[in-house]
Amino acid sequence: MMRQSPAAGNRGQRIRAAERDLFAAVGAEPGEFFLTLPRTGLRVRVLSHGQGPPAVLLHGVTETAAIWAPLFPHLRQFRLLAVDLPGHGLSGPAAFGRGQVREHARQLVDDILDALSLDTAPVIGHSLGGMFALWHAAAGSTRICPLVAIGAPAVALPGVRVRMPLSLLTVRGLCTAFLRAPAPHRLYRRLLARGQGPADIAAAPDPLIQALRLSARRPPNASTVASLMHAIDRFRRPRPESVLTSAELAAITTPAIFILGTGDPYLSIQRARPSINQIQHSTLYQLPAGHAPWLAHPQHTATLITKHLTTGPHPPAAEPATAQL
Repeated sequence: MMRQSPAAGNRGQRIRAAERDLFAAVGAEPGEFFLTLPRTGLRVRVLSHGQGPPAVLLHGVTETAAIWAPLFPHLRQFRLLAVDLPGHGLSGPAAFGRGQVREHARQLVDDILDALSLDTAPVIGHSLGGMFALWHAAAGSTRICPLVAIGAPAVALPGVRVRMPLSLLTVRGLCTAFLRAPAPHRLYRRLLARGQGPADIAAAPDPLIQALRLSARRPPNASTVASLMHAIDRFRRPRPESVLTSAELAAITTPAIFILGTGDPYLSIQRARPSINQIQHSTLYQLPAGHAPWLAHPQHTATLITKHLTTGPHPPAAEPATAQL
């Protein structure tokens, strides 16, 4: 058995301490358990909260399952299963290779659902998590049902720009050094604000920023993110194989909603709309936010999620609906 170094163990304790402060701040009491995924053998952590029908939550790159905490109190009627993706949070590392990342993501989603004993389940994905879910649905699987994509789903849709600071993460050596650099708490919050949106990160509790900062600095997490970002993106734009084609978008039959911020730094509402309109049974909602709308508007985001998970598919809208705040 591989032994954990004292520094690694201490970092894990500090991450959990920050998460305890975060959960206390938002009024949530999630449980924690680990899964060994049957297909890949990867070990991932899951935060569980609420009771009722299950819903799986997949976060974005450099994030952790804890980033969903502001939503937990507003979705108690569901059993939320928020996964630390491989190489994030307290999950084990993984290596992503160019030309293989879509198949890796498909197997990973199946692995997670199998380990949770779920034949089908709703999936709520942010950024990278939304892209993994869309890739999975585009491959013809119906195990995800329905799908909620919050924020631009990474680079799955045409027209996405890879902007700072994410563009730095596409360069392997630079990515690892950047993530592991001992950035002070205040500086890390500013970097997140640039990547997610100022209003979103301004609403994020300090313990969440601390948990994300500590997680990103774990050596296996930094190496995983470096391989992942190099596999899906060039420095300024996505690799072509990462972006769904019109035919792939039209082939998605999973009922889906997209909750996008009007100030999302990676994909505007105007650019996102044509692609989303190609997906059957899809609806686009917009909130006055950036890339992580639930941080600024947890209650309104939860209301949209609840409607989609409990009332089934809705006819596609010609124009994006603006959620009334």
